[in-house]
Amino acid sequence: MLFNINDRGSEELNRLTGTFYASNRFSLIEGELAAAMREVSHLVGAEVMAKAEKCYMEGTDEEFVDAVRLPVALLAVLRWSALVDVSHEDSGRKRKVDDNEKLPFEWMIDRDDRAMRERYYRSLDAMYEYLETNCAELWYKSPVRKLLEESIVGSLEEFESVYPIDHSWYVFYMMQCLVVECQRLEVRKVFGDEAWARVVPSEPGVEPDGMLLYLAQRLAVLGAVVKAVERWSLAAFPLEIARRFSPSYQGNRESSAASADEIDRYLAGLRGQMAAIVDEVHDVVNGVQEDVSVLPENCRRNKFFTTL
Repeated sequence: MLFNINDRGSEELNRLTGTFYASNRFSLIEGELAAAMREVSHLVGAEVMAKAEKCYMEGTDEEFVDAVRLPVALLAVLRWSALVDVSHEDSGRKRKVDDNEKLPFEWMIDRDDRAMRERYYRSLDAMYEYLETNCAELWYKSPVRKLLEESIVGSLEEFESVYPIDHSWYVFYMMQCLVVECQRLEVRKVFGDEAWARVVPSEPGVEPDGMLLYLAQRLAVLGAVVKAVERWSLAAFPLEIARRFSPSYQGNRESSAASADEIDRYLAGLRGQMAAIVDEVHDVVNGVQEDVSVLPENCRRNKFFTTL
């Protein structure tokens, strides 16, 4: 466990989140913390989580421990808050309000939930950035990080050069499984084995073909975005990124969810860009022949004719 050493778990949660009261009983949220630890462990790797638990119990490397604990704490508090909106008693669910308190409107609760989830996403970004900067030996052994070794989009900067994700490490790593899927099943077929060997050279020390690698990265990233929109809920993305799936996200309806028609149009636009890249790949791989004029060169002074 990452919390409640010396029975001060509620105080630790209050210090990390600022929203969980230190006077609350820790046992009320203990189950949600265990579930949140399992979920974050899938995102960061069991090795990293085990190392954080070990350091926490030993009282060492507090900065690393807090980088891992913060997303766990925020996710647990988010889910716990949804459970305490109503009390569960033997006669059913009830809602109690003191004289000096008012119940929030449903839209207020929805907005607060979204704000808490956005903070959770930012904490994941901070955790990934810390691991990239300070825990290379441990982090590179994680299955999440190892997947990056196969990807042709090996850095956040390369991904953002094709599709902006607000410098989100969380989104970058979440999308890698789809990037690799597109790379294996679609992009390689477009290039063919011979050209693909120039994109990902098998011989050590051989540099990839810059132009072909650039086109392959664009195709893989756009394909991954299409698959993400088709398969995943938009709630899995930070709000500013999810809004990009709606053409009206910058307008007066920026807080509204994208409609099905808007998403379909958005996907059609991405597929159109991918089709253009495929054509360009074929041109580069096969070589574009110069246009051959069907008319001979002619000089206006060189005019001859025969009469009978």
